Amino acid sequence: MSVTLTTMRYFVEVARCENVTAAAARLYTAQPNLSKSISGLERTLGVELFRRDGRYVRLTDAGKLLYREWSQALEQIDQSILQARKMEQARISSVTIGILEGMSIASGAPERFRELQRRSPDVLVRLERGNLNDIWQKFEAGKYDFIVTSEFHDSPHTVPPSCVRKVLDTCCGVAAINAENPMAGYSALTLPMLREESFVSLSRAYSPEGYAIIREACRQAGFEPRITQEASSIETLMLYVEMGVGAAIMGENNRLAIDSNIRLIPLEDIRFDTAVYWRADSPSPAVRAIISIM
Repeated sequence: MSVTLTTMRYFVEVARCENVTAAAARLYTAQPNLSKSISGLERTLGVELFRRDGRYVRLTDAGKLLYREWSQALEQIDQSILQARKMEQARISSVTIGILEGMSIASGAPERFRELQRRSPDVLVRLERGNLNDIWQKFEAGKYDFIVTSEFHDSPHTVPPSCVRKVLDTCCGVAAINAENPMAGYSALTLPMLREESFVSLSRAYSPEGYAIIREACRQAGFEPRITQEASSIETLMLYVEMGVGAAIMGENNRLAIDSNIRLIPLEDIRFDTAVYWRADSPSPAVRAIISIM
């Protein structure tokens, strides 16, 4: 016979009650089964744990030692189990969403968030911003339940079949240019109108797909873009625009272009999607609650 958690609990309860029948009632087991378990424990350990005293049982010195040690051990185990259950409950009652840096989610997101609070008030939503590589790496590692990103229209990120992509909004592309640029007064632009401009772009390491798409779009418009700087983040990209280094192509849902030195001018031939991704096989009720409002 091996010493199991059940055997330990049986022993501790008999020691507390000092009566096998009373302990059996508290443990919801039959008295003969409990007596057999205690006898088997004594044989396994080769130690007498109780002395019988009429209707009662008294701990031996060895029994007192085991009672003291096992009571503490079982209490720690019970606390650990409770904490693990709380952690699991928190996990299934919360979602973490990674959001692309620099991107505005004002269109529709606040209304959806209020609807979630109305339907599922116990769901905790954690939001984090990160660069493109960072949010994808964390999503693929399971650290994010959802990610929200901006992508060229009809050019989604390549993901496993187990992931779901949903377009929340499609917006116009814009040319971000310095306010001193002669084109700053235009109400709209097309790519051919930018053929003489210098460009700043997100680096190939940051967004190889985006970098390639911009170059190909310019080529389709009849020119090779002159990219003078590659930025490692959207914040840095906007800094280059602000300093007049060149023009940038991006979605109009950009929350960083609030400086008076920057103009966002609609580009009639470029469009961007605001897309959300999640795992189709997620078992989390909180994830399903979010999906239900999209």
